[in-house]
Amino acid sequence: MEGDVSNIELLMGPTRSKILRELAYSDKNLDSIAGLLKIGKNAVKEHTDLLEKKGYIQSYFKNEGVGRPKKYFRLTEKGISLFPKQYSLLAKLLIEEIEEDLGQGYLNELLGRVARRMLSSEDVKDHDQSDASREDKIKRLKEFVLSLNRLGYFAKLEIDADRVRIIRHNCIFYELAKTNEQIICGELGKNIVKDGVGTSFTINETVSGEKRTCVVEVRIPEEA
Repeated sequence: MEGDVSNIELLMGPTRSKILRELAYSDKNLDSIAGLLKIGKNAVKEHTDLLEKKGYIQSYFKNEGVGRPKKYFRLTEKGISLFPKQYSLLAKLLIEEIEEDLGQGYLNELLGRVARRMLSSEDVKDHDQSDASREDKIKRLKEFVLSLNRLGYFAKLEIDADRVRIIRHNCIFYELAKTNEQIICGELGKNIVKDGVGTSFTINETVSGEKRTCVVEVRIPEEA
């Protein structure tokens, strides 16, 4: 777990991050935490009081047979969530298994459904805007970009004559896309844009840039 601690240290500081790491292994009392960290019990208590107040750990009493019950600490769900998870690796392996067992066609269909569910969670619905004005279509695109930002894309809109560019600075599937660019950028990304902006928009080109930035150009003809 050593490699997992750096982000928690930035958030919690070195001593509290060590306490959280020890509690990730097993529940512990003040004596055992003080012994492992080689600091006094009063110092440990100050840290555990703060961590408990913020909801990262919770205390309970445990009867160990002789004497008074001892106070133990354990991580809460909020505390567990501080530690990074290998979701991208799990998703990568699932994608590979689905493609191998059921084929590329089924995988593409599945990713399309995933895209629709992601957008529906943001209350983004596909509207036929074939008769809408240019102004209304751009308004629709701005709403779509806001929904992307709520999903974590850090997207912005650039308007230039009859082309509107959606620039996404942070791909939320970045780790997956590094090894599955055709699937993630080509299929899932395409479905997210197509379902988000509506079928009346013509998507001309998707350009994958360096790092986490990609650009989608949507053609909206200028009104006469």
